[in-house]
This record gives sequence, C-alpha cells and structure tokens, in this order.
Amino acid sequence: MLIEAYFARGGVANSRVEAITPESLPRISVRKPFANSIPELAILTSHLDAIGMACQSGHETAVIMEDDVRSRYVFDALTLISSAPHDWEILQLHVSNRPVVLELGEMYLRHGVLWHEWEPTCYSAGAYVINRKGAARILSHYRPNGTDIDLTGVHAFGKLVADHLLYRRSCCYTATIPYFMNDIALTSTHAPHRDETHHRPGALGVESIMQQIESQAVAGSGHARPLLQAGYPFALRAL
Repeated sequence: MLIEAYFARGGVANSRVEAITPESLPRISVRKPFANSIPELAILTSHLDAIGMACQSGHETAVIMEDDVRSRYVFDALTLISSAPHDWEILQLHVSNRPVVLELGEMYLRHGVLWHEWEPTCYSAGAYVINRKGAARILSHYRPNGTDIDLTGVHAFGKLVADHLLYRRSCCYTATIPYFMNDIALTSTHAPHRDETHHRPGALGVESIMQQIESQAVAGSGHARPLLQAGYPFALRAL
C-alpha cells in the first residue's frame, strides 16, 4: 500500500483501517431528503471506525489520515500539538480548497498565526489529530449504540460528509501551515471531478506556501527564521 510505504519510510507506527464500502455500510438513520451519495456516507463511516479504533487503543491522541494524502516531512507531533489552543479536540492538518490554503498560509507568513478556528470552507478530512475527548464526543453523537450511525440530528442539507460532521461537532482548529497535500498521482474513486477542482489546485497551493516558508527559513527572515535547520515548522527531517 502506498500510504504504508510512506509510513515505513518515516519510521512511523501505524494501523490501517479497512475502508467501508457502500456494500458494507452499517444501518444509517438520516433525515430526508438528503443530497449526499452512498459513497460519501461510506467515507464518513470509515472515519468513525478509525476514531473508534483510536478510542479503543488507549492512546490520548491519534493522527487519522486518508490514503491519498502525503507530506514531504516527518514532524515532531508533540511540539505541533503543544502549539495548539488548549481546548482543542480536533486539529485539521490538511485543506484541499486552494484559495483557503493560500489564505491560511498568508496568516502564518505575515502574522505568525499557527491555528485558526475551523470554518466550513476548510474542506477535507484528509489528515487530522483527534484526542480522546473529541473522539468520545463524536462517537456518542453519531454512533450512540456503538454500531449504527445516527445522522437524524444533522440539519444541513448536502453536508453529510466526514469533514463537516466531524469538525462542526468538536472544538476544531485548522493549521495555517499546510502539513499535508493530496497525492495528485492518484484519482478519487467517489468524486473524480474533485481532482481537477480541488485536489490538484489545492496541492499546488500547498507547494506555493511551502516554498515561501522554506525561503523565509533559509533567508533567516520572517516568522520562519527559527526554522533554519528544519526548513519547515515542526519538521524533524525530510522524507
């Protein structure tokens, strides 16, 4: 698996969660009418499975990643987490919406801001950190009996998608620095049109911000000045 090879290269311990498919969906209760596709509900369920696994692991925090996101660095996760607001439950590490990627990056480059309260335009559940409190909140709300999915409390037409449902029900902050990007060599299986509208443009936006941050670090200027050796905020080493 590509993502497992990526983790192996970085020496990162990980567990793979088997994806839920439309054929393996558990019982789901939704408010009708709804505009989302069955594959989108399957993706949401896969995330809930991953969050449940994280909760059962006994660890205080977990990084949950979809298998089509990548990074160029191995990060110091503890330092990254310690930089977040104290009340965080989920930290979003990947955004696929190019204009928002650039806007968030400018917050860091110009003002040194590391985290911003999540907003609905911050698309993507591609990579995020979740703590035990956040995991328990999400599971109790959407999977109260531990098996079935209950979305009847969602009054957001067309928003039965993983990012919106996870982040809106938790204290979520989005990283202004783009730690992850979509692997543009891959194609989406459930929404291939988003490859051209979001994934590829978003990845190019990440590259642009990364280059600017690295340039600041090398030049010893701006908010990236202390990062001269790492070349990227909280980076331990390049992959």
